[in-house]
Amino acid sequence: MGLLAFFLITLFVFYWFPIRGGLKTFLLILIMISGWLSIFELVSIIEARPWVAAPVLALIGLFVWKWRKDRRTNLNKHQDI
Repeated sequence: MGLLAFFLITLFVFYWFPIRGGLKTFLLILIMISGWLSIFELVSIIEARPWVAAPVLALIGLFVWKWRKDRRTNLNKHQDI
């Protein structure tokens, strides 16, 4: 979890603070490395506790389904006009 937190903090610093030059490049390299390793950390968490991932994946699926349904409805509505 520490690696994931480090990735999110460095990503936040990279986008929200005005950093220039070599420090920005170094921070970008840290983001890429920690982001890549965070993927493996997330996979290991899901493998260890699959019951944690099921509700999250269900919510993501519900959100995508509703978004696509609303988009399809709006497209049909605009085509009828």
